[in-house]
Amino acid sequence: MNLDPNGARIFHALVVSFAVVFSMYVAAEVLKPLALAILLSFILAPLVQWLVRRGLPRSSSVALVLILVFTVLGGVTYVVGDQFASLADQLPTYQANIQKKLVALRPQNDSALDKARQAVSSIERSLRPAEADYATPVRVVSENATVAQLRSVLGPFHLTLAFGGVVLLLLVFVLIESNDISDRIVQMVGWGKIGVTTKTMTQIGHILSRYLATLALFNLAFGVVIGLGLWALGLPFPALWGLLAAVLRFVPYLGTIVSFSLPEIISIAYFPGWTQPILVIALFGGAELIANSIEPLVYGKSTGISPIGLLVAALFWTWLWGGLGLLLANALTVCLAVVGQSIPGLGFLGTLLRHEVEVADDLRWYQRVLHRDQDGAIALLDQALKTRPLESVCDEIIIPTLARAEQDRDDGFLEKRDVVFIWRVVRDWLDDLADRDDVALTAPSPAPAEHMEPIRVRPAPEIAQQELVGIATNGGGDTLILHMLNLLLKPSGVRLTVLSASGSPLSVSDKVEQLGCGLIMMSHLPPLGLTPTRYLIKRLRARHPDIPMVVGFWDVKADPVQVAEQLRSSSAYHVALSVAAARTMILERTVPKIPALASAS
Repeated sequence: MNLDPNGARIFHALVVSFAVVFSMYVAAEVLKPLALAILLSFILAPLVQWLVRRGLPRSSSVALVLILVFTVLGGVTYVVGDQFASLADQLPTYQANIQKKLVALRPQNDSALDKARQAVSSIERSLRPAEADYATPVRVVSENATVAQLRSVLGPFHLTLAFGGVVLLLLVFVLIESNDISDRIVQMVGWGKIGVTTKTMTQIGHILSRYLATLALFNLAFGVVIGLGLWALGLPFPALWGLLAAVLRFVPYLGTIVSFSLPEIISIAYFPGWTQPILVIALFGGAELIANSIEPLVYGKSTGISPIGLLVAALFWTWLWGGLGLLLANALTVCLAVVGQSIPGLGFLGTLLRHEVEVADDLRWYQRVLHRDQDGAIALLDQALKTRPLESVCDEIIIPTLARAEQDRDDGFLEKRDVVFIWRVVRDWLDDLADRDDVALTAPSPAPAEHMEPIRVRPAPEIAQQELVGIATNGGGDTLILHMLNLLLKPSGVRLTVLSASGSPLSVSDKVEQLGCGLIMMSHLPPLGLTPTRYLIKRLRARHPDIPMVVGFWDVKADPVQVAEQLRSSSAYHVALSVAAARTMILERTVPKIPALASAS
């Protein structure tokens, strides 16, 4: 299979990605505790470092931090367990209220569905074979009472306890040997890339710490709001529900559902009516709605990942590693995004996950017009016009887009109708611009030098009798650029008569002579070929050697000297790379600057 370089690179990236994902799926039982231990190490490492800087040995610092963490967790567990025990003691008092509500919800008469269900049950009973009238012998095996009790209590949690033990061991190892692990990672990558590797690891730690701190504060605020709201509604144990809401929100998306379900069930059992349960739903719904509107923006800025990137990452990691993957999704995605930004070969990860994608204004506008979104394209131009002058909008957004469209049409990516649509959007915007009150078209007025009188511009009488001709060398795009130039020249009282060079150079030269031309402004939009423009310049210069000529080669990144050399007549005219420069050249040759008299003010 023969692939071009881009296709081969994409194919190679897909194969590597598939191999990595497959390996992570197969090695999930090893990687999951390791990933959780590393995440916890990012949370606890600042505390360990703080104790180490105070002179405490690293192993003692790790032990002290872990003792503190387990003390806090034990205290929280005790409080939550005590609250749940008190709640369990009160549940029997809610039984009458629950039965009353169930009776109220039960329909008075049997519905058609109930009757059908009863008929099916009757048929099943009639078809069921008679049960044997003898019992199956059961062998009773005696077991030590203590062992049986421990097994009954710890049996359902033995896998969780084993997993927690592995995570704890890995966490202790990572915290104590963090410097050694860092050195090994650098050595594995190569000491020649120590700068990139160290910067990447530091950036991951910084972003993760900031994200986890933001997450903790956000969840704490959410829990406080829920606790106060439930207290105001009169629900028992509001502090418990607020604490659970804060803790369970560390599990993305599903945690809120669980934290809402428990107080909602208790509200149905506790309150005699339905008003308070509905208000509980409204409280959680409103808090979650506000949180969901703020949370992606806050987390996106703290992690540098887009909201849609966080959502897709949560789905991917949940599919790959289950519930633990959902818990670790954001942190793992942060690591991938930072690695993608630091390693050139994985740059696509940074592009896919990054919160802010830098797109040049001309490319964004080009995208709008390619989508045939005329309203969006015009709105983008209007927005740009609020922060920059018209000539900058033309030079930095519109003209590069016109050039790119011509290049894409020449390469076969666009049809002529697509380019014509872009021309129409630009023409409509320019036509509307001259009549708008919110856009001020002013003549250029550079600040006067020190000890010089201010200047004003007015058309020279000898120039006013002559036509200024603008020649569009390659059709629609050049015609639009000359229209832009006319818009910029309008405040100075200067106007170009636009001619098309679609005919023969001789006919264009005849029109110039008939108009009594005082200046020729030629427009050439790259990447169209220079040969017709070069030939037309040669014909016009031979027939009208005394007429000033300005050639607009609309590429602000080009070198005017090189452009003039390409046109092979550098001494015969001046080259402008932007409409702003073209306007200045035209005004310098047609409009004298007259000092403003004090009496005229």
